[in-house]
Amino acid sequence: MLTMPLYDREKALAQIDGDAALFAEIAAVLAAEGESYCAALETALASGDTAGLRREAHTVKSVLASFACEGGRELAWRLEEQAASGSLDGAPERVADLVAVVRQLMAELAAQDA
Repeated sequence: MLTMPLYDREKALAQIDGDAALFAEIAAVLAAEGESYCAALETALASGDTAGLRREAHTVKSVLASFACEGGRELAWRLEEQAASGSLDGAPERVADLVAVVRQLMAELAAQDA
């Protein structure tokens, strides 16, 4: 089975005109803030705060887009849209999947010394 890479480093670099130093700075922000993004998603879900969940999913969507993490970005978009509709059906699984993507991206970036 062929699996896609979690993110596309070359595409991410192209989005910022190939600036490797800026990429490293963005990766450092994710390393510093990633767990707070995950906690905010989980807290909004646990409290049934659909507006908060929409907002946090939007934030994570933007962060993942910065790394050309298309699967994660799409997952965040779907969660954002779902929360905007006021529905939490299936949201626990989506939040868990999104948190896993954020943490996996953080680990991959750290392992590559982004």
